[in-house]
Amino acid sequence: MCGLSKILLLFLLACQDQNVLGSKIINGTAAKGNSMKFMVSVQENNEHICGGFLVSKQFVVTHGGYECDEDGQPMAILGTHDLRKPGPKIKEHIISTCKPPPWIGTDIMLIEINPGKPEKLPEEIQLQDPETDVKENEKCQVAGWGPEKNDGSDSVDQLNVVDVTVISPKACKDQIPELLANAICTGGKQGGFCKSDAGGPLVCKGKAVGIATVNDNCSFPGLPNVYVDISKYRSWINACIKAKKCL
Repeated sequence: MCGLSKILLLFLLACQDQNVLGSKIINGTAAKGNSMKFMVSVQENNEHICGGFLVSKQFVVTHGGYECDEDGQPMAILGTHDLRKPGPKIKEHIISTCKPPPWIGTDIMLIEINPGKPEKLPEEIQLQDPETDVKENEKCQVAGWGPEKNDGSDSVDQLNVVDVTVISPKACKDQIPELLANAICTGGKQGGFCKSDAGGPLVCKGKAVGIATVNDNCSFPGLPNVYVDISKYRSWINACIKAKKCL
């Protein structure tokens, strides 16, 4: 575990005695219709372990922590909100995974999938432009299949989504002093992500701007949610997409 994952773990351990804020993705509701078909369920042994999001016909972005990078035969479930109804053509075997060089960062991972035959894949989500900063008080969304309870329960079948508000780096760092520079924060009181939601996107104005970090304990309604700033990795992601392989 490294980078943002370590920071979150320290604060999670410090806050275990507070009340749980909500169930599923915290204070969320079921995602509507075809609103977020770019969402991906990363699975191990047919069980959801992390979120992700489709950024090209060949690549899924997820978090780089060990929780999302387990050994075995992983699977990426694409194009559905309900994991009980995945459909016949959207279970895509993962070819390989890759992370950027250590000097770029380690809190992101690309999953190379096998798109198979020309069956139509879900539409990918666009990424935030590197030169565009997310503004304080901007209204965004985060989604996932995290568990209903903070007690090791199984993940939910239905994709849940919640509206969140971006807070300033200073306000976030005041509460999380060890916060790294490549982070975006949203307020933790209104809702956010929970266990197994790591890897899902923070979506602002229809674009993916952040990646949900690892959060194994949701008992901290006063602390912000922390996301990896995806703009810091945009050049590396683009290079992999252009080369059509992990670099």
